[in-house]
Amino acid sequence: MPRAGWRKPESDRRLSDLVSVGVLTRVFPPDLVDEVVASAGRTEQRHRSLPARVMAYFS
Repeated sequence: MPRAGWRKPESDRRLSDLVSVGVLTRVFPPDLVDEVVASAGRTEQRHRSLPARVMAYFS
């Protein structure tokens, strides 16, 4: 069930489909992403294969 206020995007493509992770890491350095993730209170409770920083680049 979709969330309230959610609309289906006009395209199935996302920015992460068009821009490489290398470009994203240069524009948004890992330290900055870690800081934003921490300020949002979404740091990992356990260490996993894909940390919150990596998921931020792909979401």
